Amino acid sequence: VRTGNGKWGFIDRRGNEVISIKYAAAGAFSDGLAVVRTISGKWGFVDYEGINVIPFKYNWAYSFDKGLAQVNLRGKYGFIDRRGNEVIPLKYGYVGRFSEGLARAALDGKCGFIDRQGNEVIPFKYDMAQSFSEGLAAVELNGKDGFVDRQGREVIPIIYDDVDGFGEGLAAVKLNGKKGYVDCWGRAYFPE
Repeated sequence: VRTGNGKWGFIDRRGNEVISIKYAAAGAFSDGLAVVRTISGKWGFVDYEGINVIPFKYNWAYSFDKGLAQVNLRGKYGFIDRRGNEVIPLKYGYVGRFSEGLARAALDGKCGFIDRQGNEVIPFKYDMAQSFSEGLAAVELNGKDGFVDRQGREVIPIIYDDVDGFGEGLAAVKLNGKKGYVDCWGRAYFPE
């Protein structure tokens, strides 16, 4: 709950305060922990009793998802487990949420994808990347867009001026000023 003074805390179903309303921000509970930010600006995690189980030391943090949470410490991103152990090193310039088992990440100015164990699955060679949707992820290389599958194969050529992620089997694309759609097999449609 957020109060009129801008502070956050937690109440039960009856409206009783169960975790002090003293935080600058708070997220919903996930995997038994809630991400919270102190007034001093540091992020950490509390349990259902309000006990700080992962220290308030992060510059940014996101809720847990299947046992892992994204965190940022001194400008580097990675993932921690519910005990606060660094399971995917805080070495990335960015990490996204896991989608279809992979998370997009940036390393040394290039984008690629890692799995939940921190293994590089798709090389860090792209200028930009979007999360996976319907088995494909949009990537950008040298100002052109296309799509890769979960094995890193470029299944839709990197030739488009712009693309959106897949939804219901199609993705919006733009090529030479024309707007159209591409299906998951790479067949493009440009209506008149």
